[in-house]
Order: sequence, then C-alpha cells, then structure tokens
Amino acid sequence: MSTEKIKIIKDLKINPYPETVPPKTDIGLFLANFQKFLQNKKKVWLMGRVMAKREHGKITFLKIQDWTSSIQIILKEDKVRDYRQVLKILDSGDFFAFYGSAFLPTTKEKSLLAEKWFLAGKSIKNFPKEYYKVKDEELLTRAPYLKTIFYQEEKKVFYYRFKLIEELRKILWEEGFLEVETPILQTHYGGALARPFVTYLEALKEKLYLRIAPEIYLKKMLVGGFEKIFEIGKNFRNEGIDKEHNPEFTMFELYFAYQDRQGLIDFTKKILQKLVKIYNSWQGRRDLKIEYQDKLIDLAKKWQVYEYIELFHKETGLNYFEDDLKKFINLAKKMQIKIQPKIITRGKIADELFKKIIRPKLIQPTFLINHPVEISPLAKLNPKDPRLTLRFQVYLAGFEIANAFAELNDPFEQKQRFEEMARLLKKGDIEAHPYDETFIEALEYGMPPAAGLGIGLDRLLTILLNKRSIQDIIYFPFVRRKE
Repeated sequence: MSTEKIKIIKDLKINPYPETVPPKTDIGLFLANFQKFLQNKKKVWLMGRVMAKREHGKITFLKIQDWTSSIQIILKEDKVRDYRQVLKILDSGDFFAFYGSAFLPTTKEKSLLAEKWFLAGKSIKNFPKEYYKVKDEELLTRAPYLKTIFYQEEKKVFYYRFKLIEELRKILWEEGFLEVETPILQTHYGGALARPFVTYLEALKEKLYLRIAPEIYLKKMLVGGFEKIFEIGKNFRNEGIDKEHNPEFTMFELYFAYQDRQGLIDFTKKILQKLVKIYNSWQGRRDLKIEYQDKLIDLAKKWQVYEYIELFHKETGLNYFEDDLKKFINLAKKMQIKIQPKIITRGKIADELFKKIIRPKLIQPTFLINHPVEISPLAKLNPKDPRLTLRFQVYLAGFEIANAFAELNDPFEQKQRFEEMARLLKKGDIEAHPYDETFIEALEYGMPPAAGLGIGLDRLLTILLNKRSIQDIIYFPFVRRKE
C-alpha cells in the first residue's frame, strides 16, 4: 500500500475523496445512444473506475468501467487542461470522471474524447492490471468485490440474483400475498430440524437464538388473522459449509390459509415456472428449460411425483416400517454415513440415506410426498396412513429446493410431537425440534387450515444461474479465517 500519491494530490490542492461529483451519465446509456451523441456533439460526464491506462506520446488511452458498461477515454495533451497533472496522479483502480464528446478513432471503437477530468475517489492499493485480472480463487472468495470488478459475468450473476428475488416478490404480490416480517432474534427457535446459533440479551438477562426458520412466527400470524403471507429473509443454522449449505442463507416462506397440500403443490409449480420464464426471457428465450452444468432440466414437461416410502424402498431395498433398525444402521455404515449412537432413529438414518443415495438422482422437477411423521414434526397426518404426513418436497438438479406441507393446527397432536422431539433433544440430538409452549398456546386459540411452503433461494438461484455451488451466488460466503 502506497500513500505517496495521496501526498502529491493534496499538494495540488485536490481532494482525493470528494463528497460532490459532476452529474454522471451511465456509460451503458451513452453507448446505446452513441450515434445520437456523435451527431449532436452533446458533451457529457462519464464516470467510473479506471481499469487500464496506456500512454502513447501526447495521447493517453484509458478504459473506465461503471455499473452499466465500460468505455475508452481518449486524453490528448492539446485538448485536456492539466494533462500532465492527471497523468501524475491517475492509477488503475481510481474513480475518475471525464467530460467530453462522443468520438470514433481510426479503430472505430466507441470512445469519449475528454476535455476535462475530475478525481472522484483514489485507490491506494496496488491494483491488478486488467489484462492479468485476479486468478487466486481464495482471494476472490475472501474479497468478492475483486471478482465483480474484474469479471463482468460474475457481476451479472449477482445482478440476476437480486432481480430474480425482486421478481419473486412481484409474482406473490400479484397473487394477493402480503410480505411480512418476523423476529430474527427469538426466545424459542423452531420451524426446522437444525442446530441454532445462541446469543444473549443483556437487557433482559435472557438467552436468545438466531432464527433457523420463520415458520412458527408466521403461523402465529395466521392465528392473528392474516391469510396469505410470505417472508424473504435470512435464516441461520449452526451447521457445515459445502456446496448446498452456508451458516447464513436466504429463505422464502409462504403461508396460505384455507389451502390444502395439492393446491399448494400446484401453486409451487406455478411460481417456479413463472420465475424460470422471466429469467429465460432476459436471455431471449421463451422456453421453461434450465441448463445446469451438463444437465438440461425442463419445467414444461410433466413433473415426477414419488411417494417417500416407495422411492426409499426402491432405491435402498429397505422397507421403512417393517425392516429392523439394524438393517438401516448397516446400510448407513456401508455408505460411510456417520451416525451418533445416542440418537439413532429410523427417521434420522433414512434421511441421511436419502440424501446420499436418492437425492443426486432427482434431476428433473420432482415432487416427493407423504413423509414419515418422525421427520415431519409440524405437518398434518395423512388420513390414509397416520404413520405419514401431508408433506412434500421439491427437487431439481439433485438439490432439495423446497419443503412444504399441510400445516398441523391440532394443538393436542402438536404438543405430543413436541414432547417426542424434546425427548430426542434431551438425549443429545442437537437438531431435534424444541418444545415451544408459546406456539401451543397460539394453536389453542385456533389456527385456520393452511398450507406452508419454504424455498431455499440460494439453492434455487444456484441452479437457475448455472453455478457449481451456493457459495458462488452468495456475495459474502463464509470462509475459514486466515491464520
């Protein structure tokens, strides 16, 4: 890091970090209307980061880049006031504004012929030359701003990420849903089977948890009279980091009063197809296909529907309710799945076997339905078989992207489920659902029949944007701290 240039700049009575800058015209707008600017000779200020500098006698060629695009700036000694001064203080990485008019050099590259300049912000790092960029993957992960400075395709990925979330909101608003907010700091965590982050509130001398899901609070809002609600926000789970998991992730949850499971299945398919259609339209396409890695996924074709128990038996050879627990344990060991001796349950082992053996095969759009009660503590019982629940999951490209069910609104049944989960928690199952008396109390006031849906947006966007891992579409993923 060098501060020599800062001293030179200040000696020239120039502020290296001014508050007010000239009125900026976006480079993308300038390029899109270049012929018009060329003909009417209208002069504008273009502003952005200096990405490259090449001096050629009394002419200097710069490349500057803003959010919208990049352009060549031409500085001529006989045209620019304080030409030598700007060369003295300008480095790659700096933010500069240039005032001038559209110009076509002999190379026919759309350019701005500058007359004036303005330093908008000084970079004091040894900024990499654009030609060499930055190829250090670890550095790009730790300093993602470098990734989106040097790789425009990566900037586009994040642009699409945020635009797709915006479009999802619009879809739900059009369907009559209200966006709401629920606490992130919670006195009782729940709504999923996961290990929470624990914190402490000094003012009340009380232990608090970062939410693992907004589900319990959203259902309390159903009790409170809201009927079609959703929330998009951060969840926090104290778990590992891999291509599908980050301790902090973005979740979308929706609750639909007076809706049943089949109605929600149809609605889930509808909103996913709408989102894919919107994204594909930005690419100039009208289909519902997703190209993910080397797979082609078509959301227009008939979606597969599998029964959990039947698919589990077909792929593992195990009968969920009839085979001895030892058979589950033996297959888990064979598949090198770690199991905790104190909390071995059929459901827990089956869930891990499913993730390892079956999930990678679910490439095309798939609904998985009717999960066992012991792995679905908040779902209504299936009236055709009370060992199962009215739950469904959505799979795409081998990812689980959605979990949903007809919501359990029977306070007696919910209390019994919580008590069973509490026993597992006491045994040492750190992911078991805790007993929540506040939710039981809310259910006792009465909750309307409803269906609820949760979609992991990071996973869904990983597939839509064709990235290898959710770490590639989270701007600030968690990475191990440098020693």
